[in-house]
Amino acid sequence: MIEIIQISDLHYGSEFREDLIENIISYIKKIHPDLVICTGDIVHKGRVIQFKNVVQYINRIKELSNFIAVPGNHDAKNSGIIFFEKLIGPRRSRLVLEDKDSIIVGICSARDDMAEGMIGDEQLDWMGRQFDRNLEDRVIALHHHLIPIPMSGQKFTTVRDAGEILEFTNLFEIDLVLMGHRHVPHAYTISWRNSSSTTFLYCGTSTSNKVRADDSPSFNHIFLNGGNLEVYIVNSANLKKSLLLERKEQHTEFIRPRKTRIEHLLASKVWDE
Repeated sequence: MIEIIQISDLHYGSEFREDLIENIISYIKKIHPDLVICTGDIVHKGRVIQFKNVVQYINRIKELSNFIAVPGNHDAKNSGIIFFEKLIGPRRSRLVLEDKDSIIVGICSARDDMAEGMIGDEQLDWMGRQFDRNLEDRVIALHHHLIPIPMSGQKFTTVRDAGEILEFTNLFEIDLVLMGHRHVPHAYTISWRNSSSTTFLYCGTSTSNKVRADDSPSFNHIFLNGGNLEVYIVNSANLKKSLLLERKEQHTEFIRPRKTRIEHLLASKVWDE
């Protein structure tokens, strides 16, 4: 089994809360996960001073656990990808945990001053060459959404070549795809014809007040074991856990943390005749 903490959309430089990142670091120190993954937007404007100021927290996390980060669109602003690679880590990476029978690949979907994401043929080819080991638990991390999610705004900011990545998850039997970007915790699971399943897991903003509606800043606590999966949303302010998803033997139980738009519409008196 591999235990993962997913944090995302820290947004240092805009509504960032130091108390929340301190809570997360304390949580990581207490549970000792196998890996911490940050799915982008560590800073807000890609400025070097923002990277220099936030790296103190990232380095503390690195002291406690294996760590992977992928850049988000805000990290890439103003040529910020340069400072991301100098101070945080490479824009794409691969981590093999032999004792956990697991492989994790992080890819870069961000482009300078572009809100939407793209992977591209070169990176798609590179990603395929990373999964050359027959390991049980297989994870991909990127920033942008592959599938739009409800109650996350109307901007077209998904991955432009998302179809290629979705097909990739089928061909390479990927267990879990981690994403951030729109600050909404959510999940989809697709069961493929080859009897494998892929869960697409989204994370809220972990350390900022840039939430949607009455959501709380949050991060994900993940347990992955031979295709079985449990995901908990953890409130960054009070560290309370709530089950988001449980996947066992091709059966997925998804517990929605919020109402859908249609539920709000149906309950609204605006539409009464």
